[in-house]
Amino acid sequence: MTPAPLERSGVLALLAPMAVLCLVAACASTPPAPGSGTSPPASAATAPATSAAGTGPADAAPVAAPVPELSPAAARAQAQKLALEAVDQLQNGDEAAARVTLERAAATDPANELARKLTDQIHADAQRELGSVYFRYTVQKDDTLSKLAQQFLGDRFRFYVLAKYNDITNPSRLAAGQVIRIPGRAPPPATATPPAEAGVPAASPPALPQARSAEPEAKPGDDVADTLKKIADLEQGGNLEAAYIAYADLAQRYPANAEAAKRRDASRAALLRKLDRDATTAFQRQNLDLAIAKWDHILEIDPGNKKARLERERAIDLKRKLAAKQGAK
Repeated sequence: MTPAPLERSGVLALLAPMAVLCLVAACASTPPAPGSGTSPPASAATAPATSAAGTGPADAAPVAAPVPELSPAAARAQAQKLALEAVDQLQNGDEAAARVTLERAAATDPANELARKLTDQIHADAQRELGSVYFRYTVQKDDTLSKLAQQFLGDRFRFYVLAKYNDITNPSRLAAGQVIRIPGRAPPPATATPPAEAGVPAASPPALPQARSAEPEAKPGDDVADTLKKIADLEQGGNLEAAYIAYADLAQRYPANAEAAKRRDASRAALLRKLDRDATTAFQRQNLDLAIAKWDHILEIDPGNKKARLERERAIDLKRKLAAKQGAK
């Protein structure tokens, strides 16, 4: 029997709410489609991505190991090493690199004495620090500025201020025969006395024989002649500077002796010629410090020497240009 229309409508009215409830439940359990704009659950959004091994974040940056601080003893050793490195740089005339090295040494150990001493020399006015009184010294074969600083200044590490005192830009290029200025007064010549043997008392000097009244007394002329002969031996040995100084001293002691004055003037002219030759050779080899020192010496002996003055200025100008060229590289 077919149901009546009224009964069918009642059944539909009961089924409709149930269908809506099923549809809502299905939507809640179905995950959102990609690109739908619906955000994932908070727990999924905040969970860190793991690496393939599952041990940690995949893109985590490596953490740098902390740099250990130097102990006080290690800092002192490191600063001293840097200061000695600066010594080598200054010996080779590389003041710019030495400044950087000394800054590192001071930062490592502010109490480092050698770094402070070298820095003071870099900034020092050498003429003011060492004074205007000086004497001339002829460099010997094995001399270095460090050795001369130890001998005359009492500290081998003061070589750099001594180099600046002599306008020497590269302390390692000290040449035998070069004449430099040493601050202070010239030390008296040493008189060597042979040491006494162990257990043997030093022998007393022999007694001088008593002068006999019958013998003639030595005359000044005899003393001058003997001295002239000894000075001539110096000239023949090539020591023109020592010969000139000795002739000048003799002529001053015996102003009436014409021979002493004549030899003094001849020795002076020979010394000036030699110094000029040495200066010219040094200039041609671009050993400008040596050339300038030689022309300085000429001007000390002969202040009115125009050639020496002009050549000295030319050497200084070339030295300045070379320094600027090297600095521009």
